[in-house]
Amino acid sequence: MPARRKPAPRPRRAKRRPGQIEQRRQPRAHLLIIECDSRRLAADGLNLGSAFGRLVKTVFPEKGIAIVQTLSEQKLKEDLANVFREHGRFRSILMVGHSNEAGLVLTTEGLRSWSVVGNWLQKFEPEFCFLAACRAGKSEAVRDLFKRIKTLRQIYASPAALYKNQTPPLAALIGMLLKDGKIDEEMSGALRLVNYVLTGGQLYRWRRAETGPGEEVKGRLLDGVASLFDQGTWDLLERLLPRKHPPS
Repeated sequence: MPARRKPAPRPRRAKRRPGQIEQRRQPRAHLLIIECDSRRLAADGLNLGSAFGRLVKTVFPEKGIAIVQTLSEQKLKEDLANVFREHGRFRSILMVGHSNEAGLVLTTEGLRSWSVVGNWLQKFEPEFCFLAACRAGKSEAVRDLFKRIKTLRQIYASPAALYKNQTPPLAALIGMLLKDGKIDEEMSGALRLVNYVLTGGQLYRWRRAETGPGEEVKGRLLDGVASLFDQGTWDLLERLLPRKHPPS
């Protein structure tokens, strides 16, 4: 009879040195707000990111929230490095800026592609991204962000021009995420529908699977639907209940 094989010796585990603590990744901070080319936004009256950041810090003082106002790319690199050093990863990111389906005006140095924007954000490993920027919800733009940021699960953005009075739903969704730790899908859908009825604002929610291989045709169809329903901006409440202006 053949000799019975001896079991192979088990590999020895490395002994932990006295005082050595196993390193664990710290939990994600809650919200990073990036106001792109902030001086131009302020001149246009669109510096919504910093104002919203101050508000949520007051409402949610226990949450990890950081605000970055961009100038040059070199300064942005330094600011993001400091934020990462202090907070580490973030669960959600809000970006406010001028953009189109091709890219975002990230700093004073001009338009950068959405792939480049994704490269700037990927180290924060966000799960949710909110884009207060024109045409950032086009399928091409969100597809590039999903490719660069592997942790990203959902993107909320407008596939059309985005006006100031159409941005409150983004704030409400972020507030919901900060308060409850999740976004209720039914409430989200109702909120976005009401926003279109009242203001003409379109807000898409994209999931990663909706932009994967084989989904290009569906993405173009959704882009076409957005163009079809893009009627600019209006204020339905003002039309129905006009405010009385004092006589001049």
